[in-house]
Amino acid sequence: MIPALIQDEHPSVLASRAVEPLFFEAPVPPDRTAKRYQHAGVEYCLARNNAIIGDQPGVGKTAQGIFLSNAIGAKRTLVVCPASLRLNWEREIWQWSTTENVKTYPVMKASDGISSEADYVIISYDLLRNPAILEAVMDLRWDHFVADEAHALKDPKGNKRTRVICAPDALPSVVGRITLLTGTLLPNQPIECYNAIRLCDWDAIDNASLEDFRKFYYDKGQGFVTVFDKAQGKTVTKFSNAVLNQPKNMADLQYRLRKNLMVRRLKDQVLHELPPKQWHPFPLDVTSDIRRAINHPGWKQAEKLYDLDPDGFAKAIPVDGAVSTARLELGLAKAPGTIAYIEDLLDSGVEKVVVGAWHIQVMDKMREALGKYGLVYMDGRTSDAKKQVAVDAFQNNDGVRIILGQMIPLGEGWTLTRAKDVVLAEPFWVPGKNDQLIDRCHRLGQLDNVIGHIPVVPGTLDERILGTVIEKDKNIHLALDARG
Repeated sequence: MIPALIQDEHPSVLASRAVEPLFFEAPVPPDRTAKRYQHAGVEYCLARNNAIIGDQPGVGKTAQGIFLSNAIGAKRTLVVCPASLRLNWEREIWQWSTTENVKTYPVMKASDGISSEADYVIISYDLLRNPAILEAVMDLRWDHFVADEAHALKDPKGNKRTRVICAPDALPSVVGRITLLTGTLLPNQPIECYNAIRLCDWDAIDNASLEDFRKFYYDKGQGFVTVFDKAQGKTVTKFSNAVLNQPKNMADLQYRLRKNLMVRRLKDQVLHELPPKQWHPFPLDVTSDIRRAINHPGWKQAEKLYDLDPDGFAKAIPVDGAVSTARLELGLAKAPGTIAYIEDLLDSGVEKVVVGAWHIQVMDKMREALGKYGLVYMDGRTSDAKKQVAVDAFQNNDGVRIILGQMIPLGEGWTLTRAKDVVLAEPFWVPGKNDQLIDRCHRLGQLDNVIGHIPVVPGTLDERILGTVIEKDKNIHLALDARG
């Protein structure tokens, strides 16, 4: 790759930040009004064959995806999204589509098949991997393909989900326009946007291979790691090509994205009436249970992994094993202090609170203790219909003061603007997921300052992880939003 001649005033870069359209207004139903910046977003996309709508969460990307279908007169649109958002997408289509008597077909299970008569077919990423479903999708032609929460395609090595959508002979071969929607294009690392760029406009990065992309946007530095060598029976320091150190050429990456394929506006650019959000770490008393948890061998193992490679730490933690056991134990040990903090918030006059956690066992403790305040709940096992019922109850019922859920299903796509306080009982180790949860509240319709509360055990890995997350957020800002 050759470094691009970066021009902040390039017309396409300016268009990627535009909050007013130059000449185009997208078709919307006569009884509804779109925001000016949403018209500008559609205008940007229409100037390209494919595009990424990368506006920050809460700005209204779903509606812009529908506006694009309206604008091109799409007869058949395929929407792929997380399973929990299928019914939400159907609601949005009913509100914003200009197709008369629009027909929607959410695929809830494989036996539903694919409708050839619907104007919109809505399917989850996981169901799209089903061979029969994929074959039925490939038998049709789609005017518009929309991938929501498109950071799901981030795996640079190409897992099955990514191959189904990104391989040239797969879904792209039967669709016209491609639109990716994601407010967190880089959840953790710059390389996570490679698939999205290649899918939408590979020319934007000079048709670079994955390895060339890696070389251009990462400075490997010395690339040394410390490992235990079984053959020698001792710890040794050696060079590793797998080590990715500090990202580089981030201004170049942002320029290529904005010039060629990504429209992205920040909330403070387009929602001037929306107050800012902020994070508030609060220290917990170190109880005997917390002390036992942080002395667990698995937690000490996690600290060693973190010391070895902070950047890869979040991705390197095994699903099972001592580290995960220790993390669960710390979550359980922190729960009483977190519950007490939530009770203090509610008793002090806070009307409603969003609470996110990771482990079912931690949430069980919270459900039992906080149910007296009026609580609705979701986790990965909750059906989509019941998730929507929980969200509706939280938004509309004054007696429901808490919505509690696992970080991922609670953090994807919902509108929870009745709350201005979010408690991350077990913060995620990737910055984008924490941001996604707080952005459920910090979006259109919010009238107050939004605060994310994070329980921290002073002097432990909790604090160090938080510092790393903040640093990663800085790199993401440099790659997507920094100017001058």
